[in-house]
Amino acid sequence: MSSGILHIVDSRTKQKHEIPIRQNVVSAIDLMRIIAPATGTNKADHVAGGLRVHDPGLQNTAVIESAISYSDHERGVLLFRGYTLAQLWGSDFEDMLHLLVWGTYPTMQQKGDLNRKLTEQMLAVPESVHRTIRGLPRTTSPLPLILAGLSAYLACFPDTIPASTHATLYQGNLRNVDDAVIRTVAAYGVIFGLVNSHRKGIDFQLPSPENSYCANLFTMAGLVDRDSSRLDPVKVSCFRRFAILNADHGMALTVFSTLVTASSLTDPISCLISAVAAAYGPLHFGATVSAQRTLREIGRTEKVPEFIEEVKNGRTRLFGYGHRSYKGLDPRVRPIQSILKDLDLSSNQYLKITERIEELASADDFFRRRGLYPNADFYGNLVFTAIGFDPDIIPAAMLAQRIIGIMAHWREYMLTRGKLFRPSHIYTGETEVNKPLPKI
Repeated sequence: MSSGILHIVDSRTKQKHEIPIRQNVVSAIDLMRIIAPATGTNKADHVAGGLRVHDPGLQNTAVIESAISYSDHERGVLLFRGYTLAQLWGSDFEDMLHLLVWGTYPTMQQKGDLNRKLTEQMLAVPESVHRTIRGLPRTTSPLPLILAGLSAYLACFPDTIPASTHATLYQGNLRNVDDAVIRTVAAYGVIFGLVNSHRKGIDFQLPSPENSYCANLFTMAGLVDRDSSRLDPVKVSCFRRFAILNADHGMALTVFSTLVTASSLTDPISCLISAVAAAYGPLHFGATVSAQRTLREIGRTEKVPEFIEEVKNGRTRLFGYGHRSYKGLDPRVRPIQSILKDLDLSSNQYLKITERIEELASADDFFRRRGLYPNADFYGNLVFTAIGFDPDIIPAAMLAQRIIGIMAHWREYMLTRGKLFRPSHIYTGETEVNKPLPKI
């Protein structure tokens, strides 16, 4: 039973409190009813405001209610709107976008309409966005290039910025929200394609109404055969399936960064800029780059035992191993391995190193006691490099998939009138009033 009453006795006042439990959660607001006596307390204790919760890193704090995705680390289950990975394995990007954003699996008509709208908006990305990206050095990191492209796009549409038009341009406004979702997904696809083709020094190809979103993304990014200009259907299929796995993962940092920014009622492009910046950190999507770098540094399977000992002794870090949400195997790992089989990496030295690491770590008490198992980044980085992406653009490619969940959460937050994020902090400094300045 996940509902009930939490009985609390405050040792400071001897008062008894009853706090409702709903879905195995207590409301932090309810704890504010527990007020300590103000006498004899530190001035910084904020006792008048009631009991607060200290949770660094939000390790055990639920910040929203959502119906988008669900993960159960104990059973290794991952659900999207109630559907399992197995049920969705044949889905296209448009199917997942419609399911997560609008809550229903689309009919063929709905899917076709969505694809048409996305293509129209991709073709409508202003030329100034193209010039902005092409005007920067090809050697520039993907991160600033994408941020520059998104900023240039936003600059072209000042009427989409609530502070410039109306404070509630999106909050509670279904039509504006839905239009903004389409524009944002389309804009990111074009900007990603521009960045990848620019860095490779190849001509940017416009999207086609005849193609799926993933096929257009590959075309714009220059991931086509140089001689025939044709797409590799196996690679597109592998990217599509990885997108299903990566469509959403609850309050992962990209989504949380989006919602923190969205809580001020700003536009979705600004929210996406926050998500992009957060994703590139080595503890989020940047972990794929770090994992790839680690494989290159190890170099040979014979060096894996030595590397494992260095990890255990704290001399190096194993990126892609362990996950805050899972104390068992990440349910996305085995499907990713099936994707790798389709990419035929049987002779790939980095895959052999990765498999050897898992083999040794799974038999080692150091990893088992700590609940450390491979996560999606551990094998996932190999999928992207096998498709043709350079390692440093993998986080951006993953965002081209996670944008599904990002937009789903942004829409949900706008239409449920989510509150402004404004957490408190525990002050540890001086509280003396009129503290004298030091004499110089």
